[in-house]
Amino acid sequence: MPGLDLEEIAIVSYVLDDAGRRSALDPQDMVGLVVRTPEFLREGWELGLHLGSPPPPPRHLLVLGMGGSGIGGDLLRGLLYDRVGFPVTVVKDYSLPAWVGPQDVVFACSYSGNTEETLSAYEAAGRAGARRVAVTSGGQLADRARAEGVPWVRIPPGLPPRAALGYLLGPMLGALHRWGWTEGLEEEVGEAVAVLRELSARWGPEVPTADNPAKQLARALVGRLPVVYATSRLSEAAALRWKTQLNENSKVYATWNVFPELNHNETVGWALAGQPEGLLEVVVLRDPEDPPRLVRRLEITREVALGAAGLHEVWAHGHGRLSRVLSLVLFGDLVSVYLAYLNEVDPTPVAAIDELKRRLES
Repeated sequence: MPGLDLEEIAIVSYVLDDAGRRSALDPQDMVGLVVRTPEFLREGWELGLHLGSPPPPPRHLLVLGMGGSGIGGDLLRGLLYDRVGFPVTVVKDYSLPAWVGPQDVVFACSYSGNTEETLSAYEAAGRAGARRVAVTSGGQLADRARAEGVPWVRIPPGLPPRAALGYLLGPMLGALHRWGWTEGLEEEVGEAVAVLRELSARWGPEVPTADNPAKQLARALVGRLPVVYATSRLSEAAALRWKTQLNENSKVYATWNVFPELNHNETVGWALAGQPEGLLEVVVLRDPEDPPRLVRRLEITREVALGAAGLHEVWAHGHGRLSRVLSLVLFGDLVSVYLAYLNEVDPTPVAAIDELKRRLES
């Protein structure tokens, strides 16, 4: 591993490559859940294929969801941006836009079924006459959907919501395919499952650090502030996912942005931010389909702004859009868990969120 002396290599290898040490740091096996992402996606897809009779295509598709339950909506928006005849809006709030009405379809995604913002927006969608679908493991959302005759997908309980991405995204993809609202999803999901299985084996916890780029990047982020940049609309949601996984799993502050928007504001902020050497570490999520104009933007941004910051490129894998974006997500999820190990924290608990909810309930 370049940049490390022999003692550092020994410490990093012990923390990341010793199964006993990993188990002690990760008693609820977050890393095991991450490597099962392809299976969760396949199972979630199959659940969505059983979602009732197809409604007519919507004027507008909305996805309600917060945190780990909402990231599926962000990914869906990027996947569908230029391939369906209706816009996709992700709502992460208590209320809905005033224009929502009977011609719109709303996916309400809450892993627990008890997310107060999503429940409030779900009720608002009902009052507006929108056609609703719930995706949840149970809770109040399941109870309300049953009572009101709203179609819903029951996903397996017992997971941290952020580890259930496949179960939250998969049903929406399966429903869109069943309803005939878009083409090619069956092939894309099949490819994504195969690609993610292969990558899980290449980047998983049993692969030693010397041969594991996800572990190597985690080591580079120790003690740094990660800045995650996406180079396209497709990878934008992946960059957001990296940021939130670094927050929740690694317990570190992180930030993210996307080209070309960041060239109209954040690039200037590097005039001072890039000066303290060793503070910021930039991760750029790359896609083989990046248009030449955006590639040139990245090259110039490196030269004029990023300065002393460390910079790492992570490339998407696969052919279809879903494979490419989820390969970036998988890599980031693993990096966040490995960084948690190096920070000597358990990746699963989210104490600050739990305390916030406790105070709100009281």
